[in-house]
Amino acid sequence: MLPSLQRLRLEAPESVTDGLFDNLLGKRKMEEPAPEEEDEGEEELAPPIKMLILDFDLTMTTTTYPINKRGVAKRDVTADKTKLFTEGMSKQNHVDNFGGAERVQRMKELFDALIDNGTELRILSYGTKEAIVHALEEVGLADYFTEKDEELGNLVFGTDVPPLNAPPAEGEDPDKVVDKLGVVAQWMDELDLNGDEVLFLDDDIANIRTPIELGSDDRGVAQVLYPGHARLHPYGYFEQSEPWIREMCGLPSREEAGPSSG
Repeated sequence: MLPSLQRLRLEAPESVTDGLFDNLLGKRKMEEPAPEEEDEGEEELAPPIKMLILDFDLTMTTTTYPINKRGVAKRDVTADKTKLFTEGMSKQNHVDNFGGAERVQRMKELFDALIDNGTELRILSYGTKEAIVHALEEVGLADYFTEKDEELGNLVFGTDVPPLNAPPAEGEDPDKVVDKLGVVAQWMDELDLNGDEVLFLDDDIANIRTPIELGSDDRGVAQVLYPGHARLHPYGYFEQSEPWIREMCGLPSREEAGPSSG
């Protein structure tokens, strides 16, 4: 926004005018309308964030865990490997995949603050719901993605459950692909959410926006949200996106919030 122009005013020192223009200047000042005082109470506030949608692999997790005592060798794991997640990984493997016990605790503290603030948490992933819910349960995070009186993890959505695996409706192209953009737009329509009431975090730029120079259709979620509400998670731990989440949701920074009482 461009700054407003200052009103130009005629000023003449008394030493020069010797009182000649004082009456004219005084009259002009009286005729000019007094500037309106801003009512601080009427400042327009941004609407609260009602939903935070998180990717899973490489956003909440590291997709690796150590397979020897020195932690040098790593095993790659993603939530599309359902049997590995549910049968081939120990509780400690899952904790390591989330970045370790301290980072899991940080997530809990952040999620507690978000839910207390009225923000619903959802996971939208191209992994399977079965694998993700199992991993969340192993590290004590499943309840944050579960509505009251609903089955555990009912707010986790993968490729094995609707809407990502929903068949095309009658009359639709049978080859139509349901992607994250379509799901988020559907949720916003069903829940009557505006683009400034939703946040979306994902590590894949294709799910955020497609650069115009690539010359392909944009299937990124950013186009249905307000600017800045869809963010590319940087390579690294989930906590790197925590400051953005806190700022966008109107929460104090981690330093200001202090240690958790939980």
